[in-house]
Amino acid sequence: MTHEPRIDADDGASPRSLGARAGTAAIWSFAGFGASQSIRLASNLILTRLLFPEAFGLMAIAGVLMQGLMLFSDIGIGPSIIQNEKGEDRRFLETAFTMQVLRGVVLTLLSTLLAWPFARFYDEPRLFAIVVVVGASSLVQGFNSTKVFTVGRRLDLKRLTLLELASQILGAAAMIAWALVSPTYWALAAGGLVTPLAKMVLGHVAIPGLRDGFGWHPPSARALASFGRWIFVSTVMTFFAGQSDRLIFAKLVPLELLGVYSTAAMLAMMPPTLFGVIERRVVFPVYSTVHREGRPLAPAFLRLRGAFLAGGGVLCAALIACGPALIELLYDDRYREAGWMVQALTLGTWLNLLEMTYGAAHLATGRAQWVAAASFAKVAGIVAGVVIGHRLAGFVGAVLGFSLSEAARYAVLAVGGRRMGLPGLGQDLLYTGWIGATALAGHWAGAEAKARGLGGVLPLALILTPIALGWAPILLRTLAPALDRIRAGGRG
Repeated sequence: MTHEPRIDADDGASPRSLGARAGTAAIWSFAGFGASQSIRLASNLILTRLLFPEAFGLMAIAGVLMQGLMLFSDIGIGPSIIQNEKGEDRRFLETAFTMQVLRGVVLTLLSTLLAWPFARFYDEPRLFAIVVVVGASSLVQGFNSTKVFTVGRRLDLKRLTLLELASQILGAAAMIAWALVSPTYWALAAGGLVTPLAKMVLGHVAIPGLRDGFGWHPPSARALASFGRWIFVSTVMTFFAGQSDRLIFAKLVPLELLGVYSTAAMLAMMPPTLFGVIERRVVFPVYSTVHREGRPLAPAFLRLRGAFLAGGGVLCAALIACGPALIELLYDDRYREAGWMVQALTLGTWLNLLEMTYGAAHLATGRAQWVAAASFAKVAGIVAGVVIGHRLAGFVGAVLGFSLSEAARYAVLAVGGRRMGLPGLGQDLLYTGWIGATALAGHWAGAEAKARGLGGVLPLALILTPIALGWAPILLRTLAPALDRIRAGGRG
């Protein structure tokens, strides 16, 4: 008879099984993501009517630089707190907080220094002031509380989810209020400062735990640096892998089309954004706990992955089938081209979901070099895919080439997973085939609706119906055991 690992509840209550805690954390993550995306979509719909697409293009370019700096300096402080056995020791946390603040100061200085040459490179003087202002968010984030990582380590996500939603609401309100008074790109920049500021303040005052302070414990610093060196390499490659589309396309197309592309990318990134949260806050902590306790990882890997891919698969099938109809319903004619972009980008989204659980397993077992190698492979795939795609089919081919380059990263992580004894290829083939079948059925339903002259939300509903019917049995089969564990855990 096998037993699940157990974690002591942090509130002094009786211990609950790891499966129950993971299930509860997943529910909070899903609920938080749904609320977060609703806020994001609602604010985006309002802002696209108050601002010109050019404003979104400018912020997309500035965002690339800022995200690049963040990734180039990432030493894995959060994952280290979750993965390390000393992750809740005061000296370890004080050292992590000190390193985090120093990183924020350095990032703010670097963004200020790079603002002018960055603006000159894109021949856009307005980028100088935007980058300087947005760069201040790095300093704010440097003072984030380490308590946001310790609650993640315990899979206690209720407070963290509510904190992030409150921060996002405040940021969205700031953007909309600014845009109503002065409809310029500065409205978007305002949200880029208000959201992290609110999260930083709330993290210190709204989450219980050890109060953050400055300190330096050499053994803790060495542990953080040792785990973080491959995280650093990986995130450097992740920057090129994840943001190179905007860097490259900004030189190929006008700002208006780049703004349309950014809107499509936002929709196509919804599944990996959601499941990236699940991977970081549920899958990785669970794998880390199983590994720390010396238990075999393969059973937990397959059990979690089945539910993970079922949830991601239905979202990807829906986006592939209804991308153009969704854009037509939500946006005006200026954004019509975003429809095919959503479909093309979602192909890469699915590959990204396939590899996430492999990456979490590598990190949890200290094999971060595989994650770095996979990101390097993705960069090489982008170069080949975008160049070949652009030569064959212009911008359409470049977008498709960028999307399919995700296959290179997946291949590396899948090979590494197989060497760890993690069998996932059968799941990958099964779910990929079912995405294709249900998306095709949805596309056919949409074509029939269009041929009959149906409008409004009706075509979208008809597209989603065969997808929902096709995935419902799979979702019920994979999620039922998790719900049983939650109920069992809730009974103590």
